Amino acid sequence: MSIPLRVLFVEDMEEDAFLMVRELKRGGFEPAWQRVDDEQALLAALQAQPWDIVISDYSMPMFSGVEALKLVKAHNDQTPFIIVSGVIGEQTAVEVMKAGAQDYFLKSAIGRLPHAVDRELRDAQARRKQRASAQALREMQARFNAFMNAAPMPTWIKDAQLRYCYVNPAQSAFYGMTPGDMDGLTDLELMSSGAAAASQENDRKVLEQKCELHTQETVFDHNHNARILDVVRFPISGEGKGDMVAGLAIDVTEREQSRRDLELAIQRQQLLSSRVIEVQERERQHLARGLHDDVGQSLTALKINLETIKKTGSLEGPSLQNGIDIVTAVLAQVRSLSLDLRPPQLDNLGLIAALRSYVEQKSKLANVNGWFESSGHDEQLHHDIENTAFRIVQEAVTNILRHARCQNIWVKIDRQHDQVYLSIRDDGRGFDIERARSNAISGTSFGLLNMEERAVLVGGSMDITSAPGAGTEIVMHLPVAPIVRRM
Repeated sequence: MSIPLRVLFVEDMEEDAFLMVRELKRGGFEPAWQRVDDEQALLAALQAQPWDIVISDYSMPMFSGVEALKLVKAHNDQTPFIIVSGVIGEQTAVEVMKAGAQDYFLKSAIGRLPHAVDRELRDAQARRKQRASAQALREMQARFNAFMNAAPMPTWIKDAQLRYCYVNPAQSAFYGMTPGDMDGLTDLELMSSGAAAASQENDRKVLEQKCELHTQETVFDHNHNARILDVVRFPISGEGKGDMVAGLAIDVTEREQSRRDLELAIQRQQLLSSRVIEVQERERQHLARGLHDDVGQSLTALKINLETIKKTGSLEGPSLQNGIDIVTAVLAQVRSLSLDLRPPQLDNLGLIAALRSYVEQKSKLANVNGWFESSGHDEQLHHDIENTAFRIVQEAVTNILRHARCQNIWVKIDRQHDQVYLSIRDDGRGFDIERARSNAISGTSFGLLNMEERAVLVGGSMDITSAPGAGTEIVMHLPVAPIVRRM
């Protein structure tokens, strides 16, 4: 079966073109051909259609094979070009081969043409495949680089000696370097000794077991901040350079911190819930004891006195006076119980006046400077909010005077729309907040927890700012009306 062949002859002798066509047919080809003999005709033929091969004479009256070769290569450097000439010297042959011709031979050896064409077609196909593969490789490399350069997660490749041979910008930026700076470095030059040893141990495990490995590691970045990384490692082939280990990391520091904060919040919520029940029971016991031991016994004594008066029928004597004294004592006891339930200053003076009076009184007794400021309180707040604000200030000021060793106390309350802003600040010795929270959760200290409990129960929140030697500020945000009512 004949092989189709599109062949362009650059030849001034038509008879020679017919001879070459005949030889190609004898060699098993079915040529579709065209003959040109000058530059314009060659350019027109090249533009008209693609050609499988160009066969050119070396010397022609109006044209030359070298000029034809330049035009063909400029048009498509993958098109095979063969020189066929009546006379050609060795030096000339070397020059045309250097210029890009695939082969040359004399017209007297025209029988070689089919074999030469077959060989050049195969070579041209191989060159096209090689070029396509090289182009595909470049495109793939470009896509890889574009992807890695844009990837937000650190990514790297290490050789068999665990030296970095590739890092993306996210990885080098993590260490405050450029990708080129990290080339050839090891983890021992980038991390603390413990983190580097753990990282290299994981790398070796991947290389030895040839398997994927997921780990979570803590590494310090270039700002000396500890970052928690989820790391995935996997082996890859180094293409003659030995096995290599690649990896990528996702920064999960915020996620892990949020998880730990959530666990802490759940612990605190559980403790708050138990504390609410505990406080309720304690208050009920206090009221029950007061009613039973004090009010109940006084009323029993009053009953005995009234029975005595009834029996004697006389309103004179000690029984009547004792009864009056008992009623007076009962009134005092009831008043005391009511004071425990709600501070009387709030009803008599209002929240602002009650807070001002309390701060001034306590600071004066403790021989410190007390400063009180308020704004935005044109309307009275819900009584639960007023009671919560007053109790929080009581608790905070008591703790300050007991522990802070300060010279000044500042209390500020401000109403802004549907929120009440309450700040209690001192210039004392401060404390470690995390340690205080841990003590609260463990049950060894309840001061901060009591205040936070009161704020949470009405739908508010509390923030604390403190450090040893830097004083303390407690900021409360309370709604103007309770969101969650206490039981």
